[in-house]
Amino acid sequence: MHIVFYSTSDVFKAEEILNNENIECKVVPTPVQDKAYCGVCVETSDEKAKDIMGDMDFEVLE
Repeated sequence: MHIVFYSTSDVFKAEEILNNENIECKVVPTPVQDKAYCGVCVETSDEKAKDIMGDMDFEVLE
């Protein structure tokens, strides 16, 4: 799944949060052409990631 944010700084904050929780993830190009998103997102297969970042503003693309 791709976790998409509106700012690049949120992407790297999310990556740090997930790494601290030992959730495997990587920063990849955003797979959508919508200009509302920044150009990168977090990719992970761990469903727990959505709960860990509950207060951040993001959208999940399965």
